[in-house]
Amino acid sequence: MLTSCLEKLEQFLPKPPPKAVQIEEPPLTEEEKRLQDTLATSDVLTPIDVEVPKAVEFELNKSSVVSLLLYHDFTPRIPRNEMTISVPKFRAQMQALKDAEIPVISMSDLLAWKRGEKNIPDNAVVITIDDGWLGTYEHAFPVLKEFNYPFVLYLYKKFVGTGGRSMTLEQVRDMLAHGGELGSHTLSHDALALGKRGRNAEQYQAWLQAEIGDSKTWIESTFGVTCTTLAYPYGNKNEEVVKFTLDTGYEAAVTVNPQKTTWDTPNGEIPRFTQLGDSDGNFKLATSFRGLGAAIADSKFIKTDAVNEKGEKLVELLPAPNSTITERRPVLQADLSRIGPVLPESIVLRIAGFGTVPAIFDPNSQIISYRVPQRIRLESCSATLTFRRVGADKDEILNWQFNIDRNASYAPQTEFDTGSKETAAR
Repeated sequence: MLTSCLEKLEQFLPKPPPKAVQIEEPPLTEEEKRLQDTLATSDVLTPIDVEVPKAVEFELNKSSVVSLLLYHDFTPRIPRNEMTISVPKFRAQMQALKDAEIPVISMSDLLAWKRGEKNIPDNAVVITIDDGWLGTYEHAFPVLKEFNYPFVLYLYKKFVGTGGRSMTLEQVRDMLAHGGELGSHTLSHDALALGKRGRNAEQYQAWLQAEIGDSKTWIESTFGVTCTTLAYPYGNKNEEVVKFTLDTGYEAAVTVNPQKTTWDTPNGEIPRFTQLGDSDGNFKLATSFRGLGAAIADSKFIKTDAVNEKGEKLVELLPAPNSTITERRPVLQADLSRIGPVLPESIVLRIAGFGTVPAIFDPNSQIISYRVPQRIRLESCSATLTFRRVGADKDEILNWQFNIDRNASYAPQTEFDTGSKETAAR
């Protein structure tokens, strides 16, 4: 009886856990023993100090130079006045900019550079067009789209959208959708400094507010853009007008003085080169940078990818155009052996940031070379080589640009490091 009760009671008691089964690991092989011994005695797993490349700080290039080109009206025929340029001449000028590899930048880029926010090319051009003539849309706009050039239109309210030979608002919007920017040319295109005549101080301030302030408001509300610049009609201004313009909220204003713009140029007096009919005079002045002269009209530009009749590159350049190098004191080289004999005295090499440099010319190999004496600070560098072939009546010009990987300066160097990504890829 007692045994039966105990058996029933055991059914409700917890059962002891099963005994663990001992599993023996297989013995290490000789190879595994060697590996284990190596890891135990090696410093492979010992932490080491690694020098992390420093972040490259942004450096503003204050040495850039910009020319603003000023156009008014356009015609397919011979122009009848100095404020109009023929379409063939306009296209030829745009082609010349492309052939000379002179960058065309936007007004926004220029202002961002002036604010210290970004760099622009060492030499560049801004295209501006005043008034809002219909010829701008019908004749200039197709050319600008063809070359994919940015531009800025300076409009005055009492002319645009009024019929006749003025652009419509929709035409302006179309140009804004294809590279255009807008600036104010005031309300009525009256001379701002002369508007003081016949008005007392209070009346003059109210008139300036309408011409300068209200025109800005009209552009912004009509086209849904921010109007940051103004073009003084006829270039007419005085200190009061310049101050009023900037105080009204414009970031900059442009004149008609034929000078180049530098980083130190006052924002309220940015100069422009006015195109006068089909004459190339001001265009030559605007597009001659750092002593290059009126090269677009008087010299022949050679494209960096030009080839001879055998399909061989006409000129071999180092660093290669648009390549990225790591050496911040590179050797620049141009092999003219496929060009033919050149006049040694005609050779001029210019490097952005260094100006004209004393390049070495080997008449036997026809190779021009020069090592940059100081480390290049910027992320890109442009070079211009001018020379004349024996028996030719014009100089020939090569312009190319290459990039510098400045982060590579902080990377560990090895005896096999060539300093050039391009060289390593060959």
